Amino acid sequence: MRLNPRYLVVFCVVAELRSLSRAAEVLHLSQPAVSKTLKALEDAVRQPLYERTPQGITLTEAGKALLPYACAVSHSLAQATRFIEERRHQRIPSLEVGLAWSLIPRYQVALLDWASSQQERCEFRLVHGTTLELISQVYQRDLDGALVLGGSEALPEPLQAHRLTSDEAVLVVAPSHPWARLGGVALGQLEGMTVLVPQRNSRLRLRLEQFLERYGIVPERWVECGSLFGVRAAAAAGLGVGVVARSFVQPEVEAGTLRALFIEDPGFSLGVHWVTHPEASLGVATRELLELLWRALSAAQGLVKV
Repeated sequence: MRLNPRYLVVFCVVAELRSLSRAAEVLHLSQPAVSKTLKALEDAVRQPLYERTPQGITLTEAGKALLPYACAVSHSLAQATRFIEERRHQRIPSLEVGLAWSLIPRYQVALLDWASSQQERCEFRLVHGTTLELISQVYQRDLDGALVLGGSEALPEPLQAHRLTSDEAVLVVAPSHPWARLGGVALGQLEGMTVLVPQRNSRLRLRLEQFLERYGIVPERWVECGSLFGVRAAAAAGLGVGVVARSFVQPEVEAGTLRALFIEDPGFSLGVHWVTHPEASLGVATRELLELLWRALSAAQGLVKV
């Protein structure tokens, strides 16, 4: 019996995403086409491979047994396609890396310096986004890896997170703000205050909102500033109290244009993580480049102020 490898690719993506509709989007197929492919695979195996539940797709025992082989085929085809495209166009390998907005001041120079040193070995592309956005792009293999703030909780399989160091969330205010002379504040003091926050899927914003909701702390109003850059600018202009990562505003704090306040409540230290797929699923060239980049980031860490 000859089995169409495309059946296994579709099955692997459906199993990873646990959704026919999301798999159809990733594969650029219609949902009926995905369903038809899975039916053909089940006919070949002569056993049901999955069930639909309110929580999404659930694999049967036969499906779980087949999954490692299907994903091995899927990953091998992806690597082969990338290899062929590089050879066809006689291109050097490419490396696409994500960097969370909050970590730009801390790591962008180190990443670009490394890319410059490797320009004869690879093409390098740096993408910015929130932690959740970047993890999603690594999961879908749109990125080879990402440096994110937090993000190790509930990481979708098979992604892996390697901790590099930590950062902390802080509140920032203008030097003229009544809190400017305080070293730290409890978040209960945000009751009735104007709070400046970044976009809705920001890890920092989610952490703050969850804490305030849990303890019934109600600010006078929330002001969404679009990004951490917007939060920083609005806080410096005296428009309210902002939440950012400490390293993100360290230059402004040292220059005296902002004051950073330690959050006295526990739970606001966040790990800086390097998120990738398992090494075994990466191509040789990509794996070697990511290992070199990880070493460079680890070395640079000792040169950066927290």
